[in-house]
Amino acid sequence: MNNLWDQIKNNIENSRFFSRNTMPKIISIIFAVVMWLYVMGEINPQGIIEIENVPVQLLNIEDLRESDLVVIGQKNFTVKAKVTGRRSDIYKISSQDVNVTADLRGFRKGVNSVPIEISGPSKVELDVSPKQIKITLDEIVKRQKPVEIKTIGKSLEGFEPGVASISPNEVLVEGPESLMNTVHFVEAQVNVQNIKEDIVKRLPLKPITRLGKEVGGIEVKNKYVDVNLPILRTKKVPVSVSYEGEIQDGLKIKEIKMSQNQVIIKGKKEEIDSVTQIQAKSISLKSLQKTTRKDIELILPQGVEISKKEKPPYIIIDIENIKSKEFTFTKDEINIENIQENYIIDNSKFPSSIKVKVEAIESISENINKEDMKLSINGEGLTEGLYSVKINWNSNQKFEKVTIYPERVDLIIKGKDVVPVQGETQENTR
Repeated sequence: MNNLWDQIKNNIENSRFFSRNTMPKIISIIFAVVMWLYVMGEINPQGIIEIENVPVQLLNIEDLRESDLVVIGQKNFTVKAKVTGRRSDIYKISSQDVNVTADLRGFRKGVNSVPIEISGPSKVELDVSPKQIKITLDEIVKRQKPVEIKTIGKSLEGFEPGVASISPNEVLVEGPESLMNTVHFVEAQVNVQNIKEDIVKRLPLKPITRLGKEVGGIEVKNKYVDVNLPILRTKKVPVSVSYEGEIQDGLKIKEIKMSQNQVIIKGKKEEIDSVTQIQAKSISLKSLQKTTRKDIELILPQGVEISKKEKPPYIIIDIENIKSKEFTFTKDEINIENIQENYIIDNSKFPSSIKVKVEAIESISENINKEDMKLSINGEGLTEGLYSVKINWNSNQKFEKVTIYPERVDLIIKGKDVVPVQGETQENTR
């Protein structure tokens, strides 16, 4: 202590402030300190402090329940308290000494502005900011909701859950109307990971939205549901589709495509072992006028289901209109083939033009040209004489129908070294 006093004394002696009139200055400092202690101890001036984040207590929530109302949204509120009083009083106060309340009695459904009340030690004045808080009240409603089962986990290869039996299949739920409007069903989750045997369990329920999200703030009155979930065997089998009726005139089925020619079925082992294929209901072609997609309706044996892994099968029947085109050929554009070496041909009796009408589906017809078709007559085995012969056609295009007019023409065959007697001919038909 003596060392500390000696240090202070040295500092005073070495200070420029105390280099002159040292004693009066020391007396002045001592007097100021004494006066400050007097003012603080005896006069005790007024002061203000602010206390942040003082919690608000909500009153008469029980009365709301009796009126079938409940607080939704924000429930935990804090305010700022301002404390005014003597310094010796205000500095003793903490947030625990301040009581802030909001009385909910008498308010109705909707958004309400509820005034804030504040109280505390009597020796100080209290104020609060904000002076009101926004409280949202909603009506409590009860509704029946269906129970649904959700399987979680990956089934073993060759196994798949069937349709569950549920008891009860509807339960009563209660909660704020705005939240209740989002509840689509209540859900129980069943874990099927690595399970081979039927599952029989009592499972908890939770309220779920249409999008599959859990809804908080809703009470499910039946907490549990009894579930019996069969675990079935799976098998892949072919699908057989039959058709009835004929497509209308002027139309052509270009192609029929199936989305899949096999499906995965499920059932008890003894029920699916004997299934070798699944028959579909017949599909009518009579009324089809354009390319059409049709769902395949499968005829399933008793106790057999389609796997959840399968998408519903369908077919696409590709239909096109049949269009026609006409071309004109001259007699010189008809190629006469296979005439024997010692004979010559005479086409003088041919008509000057031959009409050809071709019919094909629209995608082919629109690209057909005259050059795509060749006309010919087969003269194989013909000797001298007059013959009625058929005009043949050939093309690398696929036609539905070809009509040639005239279909037959008169063809004269002559020997190269024989001069025929006038009027002497031989008539044949080939």
